Amino acid sequence: MGRARDWAVSRVAESIAEQRTLWSLRHASTATLVYPSNLSDTAAVDRRDGILAHARRHHGAWLIVDGLLFIASGLFVLIPGPNVFAYYFGFRLIGHYLSWRGARQAMDAARWSMRAEPALDELATLAGVPRDARASRVAAIAAALKLPRLAAFFDRTAVPAR
Repeated sequence: MGRARDWAVSRVAESIAEQRTLWSLRHASTATLVYPSNLSDTAAVDRRDGILAHARRHHGAWLIVDGLLFIASGLFVLIPGPNVFAYYFGFRLIGHYLSWRGARQAMDAARWSMRAEPALDELATLAGVPRDARASRVAAIAAALKLPRLAAFFDRTAVPAR
């Protein structure tokens, strides 16, 4: 049961991080892709483009579904009280729209620069190490990269080794 919970929490954390990234890309004219140094530039670009294309399709499809459900939830306006269905689907509609716009902007308009980062190679190897054993090294990498919340994010997304 604990492993399933860990997987679910890491999946939710990853999804939130993805949406926040896409939302911030909506207005970006330039962006920097920082990737592990053991990847070639071409491989990093291919992965970036694949991730953005998938996000664009995923959020575009959910944008349509949630839009239709939001419209359909208008039927509940006849029932006294708040239309919780409309609030829920409206919230999802806005979130998927912002994510879709971010993916579209990143693919079509943003100019990308590339930067290989050796610390990300080490971070990848630490994913399978138990939290207590990796904590000091992850904190050091976070400090070196000037990412104060990296350690907390890494702990949420890396499924701990048992």
